Amino acid sequence: MTENHQTSPGMRVVSPEQWGPDLGLAAGGTWREIIGPRVGASCRSLYAIDLGPGAATRPLAHAGEAVYYVAGGAVTVTEHLAGGGAAGHELGEGAMAHIRPGSVYTFAAEAGARLVGGPSPVDPALGTAAEPAAEPGVTTYHRDRPGLLVPFISADARLVVWLGAGAVTANMNYVVLEPGERNREHVHAESEDTIHILAGHGTAENVTTGEKLLFGPGDTIHIEIGFWHAVAADRGERVVSVGGPCPADTDMLRAAGVDVDALPLTRTA
Repeated sequence: MTENHQTSPGMRVVSPEQWGPDLGLAAGGTWREIIGPRVGASCRSLYAIDLGPGAATRPLAHAGEAVYYVAGGAVTVTEHLAGGGAAGHELGEGAMAHIRPGSVYTFAAEAGARLVGGPSPVDPALGTAAEPAAEPGVTTYHRDRPGLLVPFISADARLVVWLGAGAVTANMNYVVLEPGERNREHVHAESEDTIHILAGHGTAENVTTGEKLLFGPGDTIHIEIGFWHAVAADRGERVVSVGGPCPADTDMLRAAGVDVDALPLTRTA
């Protein structure tokens, strides 16, 4: 098996030094691609958004869904509605925001904030202006209020923004692996999997090829559709991550005991 490589067929580990340049979407901050068109992703994009004190993003909207996680600080997400209306949501560390297709929104930070997230699927027109929506389209969540636990991923694998909450293409999980813990080997037949490491060192296993890639805090593991994989906290540290498969993996949900056909979905891709 090969270790310490950044890539293997179907899997890559993207370190902060490999993030894309600032896209100019945040006045007083930066918006940089981690996973997206630059690395050939299409189902999910993940951006590192660093907002300084008083920073704000330009208005954004997407044809598909979007999801974000607040990794540090506090931020206000404001949705801009037709007729000049607006609705603001205050988010602290650990909060998540799901954005419906077509919703126009901005992020602003009074004292600074760090977020990871973006539109899923990838938005080739990211940053293009759009008309405000007629109805509210932002829903907020928190890592400590999961909708479903998935024990074969880890003893503490939380599906927070997931299909059961109406997120079809833009999901966000929060997963903790204790030292020595490892996922059950699994595959996503129709989804890309993206795992952003918040804390800890471990090993990403490309089970399909037999290769192992090391990772640490700030790294992001991206797995292409159809590749068997697992993540292991095998370097003596607790590993904490956000991300997950996009679009929602209905086979995985069924394996977790969810009656997918009975979910009262109100949102569409």
